Amino acid sequence: MQQTDLVTVASADGKPFVAGSGKPSSESPMHARVYQRFPEIKIVAHTHQVYASALTLLGTDIDVPEQWQSVLGTAKIPLSAYALPGTKKLHNNMGETLARSDAKTVLMGRHGAFILAETAAECLRLAEDLERFCAGLYTERLGRQSMQRPEIMSDSDKEKSVAGALQKTTQEGVAVSADSEVQPWLSRTLKPYLDDFAQICGTSVSQKRGTANVVFDPAAQVAICFGKDEADAKNVRAVLEKNARAANIAQISSLSPIPAWEALLMRLVYQLKYSRQANR
Repeated sequence: MQQTDLVTVASADGKPFVAGSGKPSSESPMHARVYQRFPEIKIVAHTHQVYASALTLLGTDIDVPEQWQSVLGTAKIPLSAYALPGTKKLHNNMGETLARSDAKTVLMGRHGAFILAETAAECLRLAEDLERFCAGLYTERLGRQSMQRPEIMSDSDKEKSVAGALQKTTQEGVAVSADSEVQPWLSRTLKPYLDDFAQICGTSVSQKRGTANVVFDPAAQVAICFGKDEADAKNVRAVLEKNARAANIAQISSLSPIPAWEALLMRLVYQLKYSRQANR
């Protein structure tokens, strides 16, 4: 993203102040809803953090234990219902959620989180505390400790070794995941439980690559991710590992994956529009 890509929009409707100054995000109407509902709010961050995204697959508002209520500023984290990205239904769902809750952290079904704050520092603090809370709840619900990758670009020794060998066989960028939360899926088909998995990884991932950007290798106990370069492949890996956590939660809540036609539509839109913008 460049400085010239930034667009100043009106909080009343999310439309640009200056005609022809650029096209705002398709999700700007949701931000406008926040400013209309809470005039004191000055910062709205839309995040795709790992555990907060995964916990949206519980499919319900989340009760906040007493010891976390003063930290997160609420006794209940509301869930805004899922809809296709950029649609009026998605915006209306957020408007309905904001109307029924004063919480400053909102989960977006199969998508991510909305953080509302009066300052940038408060926004960052809330996002970090929300992730700590959701990581703990993930561990509690699954009954096992989950280890998250320290940084998107970091690799274990095994991942470096396998990726190095594979990189010699392809012109694509390669990243390898030996993540513990992906492991249960290596002999199965992993479908999209989060919308960005459909967009970035594919409509399904299995031991046959097909058109996906990921393939499973259960013999080596790894998932192999591909991209236009190594950094891109590691971003694919990050989305894979996040979706695996969402899928693990969905096994508890009995929620189904995103419908196949919606996953395919999101994949096509991403390939035709957003990935081209990234390659400019």
